[in-house]
Amino acid sequence: MIFSCDGLVIRSVDYGENDKIITLLTPDRGKLSISVKGAKSVRTKWGGATSVFAYGNYTLYKKGDFHYLREASVTAPFFGLTRDILKMSLASYMCDVACDVTGEDVPAPDVLRLTLNSFHAMVSSDKPLSLIKAAFELRAAAFSGFAPDLSGCFICGEPNPREPIFDIMNGHIFCRSCLRSHPEMNKPDRYNPEQRIIMKNLTPSTLAAIRYAISAPPARALSFELKDDEELRIFEKVAQEYLLNHLERGFDTLDFYLSML
Repeated sequence: MIFSCDGLVIRSVDYGENDKIITLLTPDRGKLSISVKGAKSVRTKWGGATSVFAYGNYTLYKKGDFHYLREASVTAPFFGLTRDILKMSLASYMCDVACDVTGEDVPAPDVLRLTLNSFHAMVSSDKPLSLIKAAFELRAAAFSGFAPDLSGCFICGEPNPREPIFDIMNGHIFCRSCLRSHPEMNKPDRYNPEQRIIMKNLTPSTLAAIRYAISAPPARALSFELKDDEELRIFEKVAQEYLLNHLERGFDTLDFYLSML
């Protein structure tokens, strides 16, 4: 079976002396593992088509249980990511997250679009990397089925708490006064004493940023800013903790990115 698809290379692993196994993130087929013969050879015809961060059109054929690359043309190589170690490490982390939250033969148009939009923003905009990273993490969590309920205080329903507190593990927000008057909400359930409790203080601006990052149309997901450095720090920290705790794992690429900071 021969077919063509657009895709983003999110992983590339050497295989044998001259070959590679690449992971392609596609809109209709999710992620695909593809064997590329001769990809490491100096005479390879593939050029940058098998490099991580390359986006283009790929013609594949399937033989048995494996996919093989037949033709490829690169639309966006995202060279700007590989010329900056900080951007490259952040993009590598995004690729790892995209790989983790998608499956084979499961359509993933939202995650692909999110990753591409984040790459474009890193290359061609002046948005802080921390803001791009946080927006990516929040939307990735939402696309994975972990969208928080930020409509209002979980206790009183107030849509805009003056001193909002975010319950990372349960995806709720509280008024500080409501949480103070209901201390049981800040403790493990008696039926689950090992339940993790992670409460994060927000500001009205960071709450608005989280809401916007999750719910905005894809093309407008980064059309906001946090001018206060401390609020930007809170936004990034909350987004990172939310994603990692709900995926229940860490990433070496994230550790490397943070070490570069």
